[in-house]
Amino acid sequence: MNIDWIVRGCNEILFGKKEKDINEDLLSVEELNKALSEATKHGMLAVLMKRLEHADIKDAALKKVVVKWYVSCERYQKKTRKIHSLMQKMAIEFGNAGLDVMFLKGATTAQLYPEPQLRMFDDIDYYLYGNSDKGAEVLESLGIKTNKCSHHHTRAYLKGVLLEDHYDFLDRKNHRGNLLMDDELKRLAAMEGHSYPFMFDNTVVNNAYCMSPTMNALFLMRHMGTHFFSETVPLRMLYDWALFLKKYAGEVDWEKTLLLYKESGMPVFPSMIQGILVSKLGLDFPNCPIEPICGKTTDRIWKSIIDTTESNPYKKGSVRFHLYEAMLFINNRWKHHLIFKGESYWLLFISFIWQNLRIKIKG
Repeated sequence: MNIDWIVRGCNEILFGKKEKDINEDLLSVEELNKALSEATKHGMLAVLMKRLEHADIKDAALKKVVVKWYVSCERYQKKTRKIHSLMQKMAIEFGNAGLDVMFLKGATTAQLYPEPQLRMFDDIDYYLYGNSDKGAEVLESLGIKTNKCSHHHTRAYLKGVLLEDHYDFLDRKNHRGNLLMDDELKRLAAMEGHSYPFMFDNTVVNNAYCMSPTMNALFLMRHMGTHFFSETVPLRMLYDWALFLKKYAGEVDWEKTLLLYKESGMPVFPSMIQGILVSKLGLDFPNCPIEPICGKTTDRIWKSIIDTTESNPYKKGSVRFHLYEAMLFINNRWKHHLIFKGESYWLLFISFIWQNLRIKIKG
């Protein structure tokens, strides 16, 4: 199966777990093209191309496939390098205005990879320690217009790159379970949010930070759960989590973290993710006290991950787009109690419909 080949490659490059020599593990032209297409959807193309660098490919047709995907990978990585440069520029501008910035998600998980460029990401997510309004003024002084979204962050664009200023770490509007976790993330940001500097090549930058290990243990798992409910989880998120555990599992306040998992409405989802790491990816982390759960539901989660069905094919905002989203929401009902246990599924459904109607009316 393509997914087995993808996992073998990711485990070899990211964790040094070499099961087969790449020259003995080459696929046919058709299989390799399909596998690299799936890897792209999962955000793992750069990792697989790193493995293929060691392959001795003599077949011309196979070499042509590798070159095609190499060019695609280089295009993605070029954008990632551009984003990193823009982050540095933003940090300097915020610093000139007396603001500290905490970068989130892809920008910081990239630092966990053997080579940061192996973790591709498309936008810049950040937190300004409660100073979002002042941050918007800084962007506007640079000619960048900021729009506030209905959930938990603003949206702006810098040289074609999406900027998301998280005035809240999580969506407080639609999920009661997010309130406790968002409150704790903000408390931790105030207490230990300046303990882990974000390192740039330019040593002038001294006001940029990453989440602390406990913050990341809360945020990464909740963010993964939210994605799982709304669509699915790509392999990239699983490997982000695994690499995080490899480096920081021993520094997390697990007593606090496990309690908040439970109180926020996802008491078993983290254990099922651990079950996937152990049973599907072959990765185990003794320093992490989350007990793996394997079984039918865990297998169902895994199936939803490896099914790389195309996203909504219709024009955004069209009637068919919204119908497709509504059907997807209904079909994902089984996921709801795993992430938002104790919350009303149908109340959330009605809330989303109302929010979309309001957008259409205002538009």
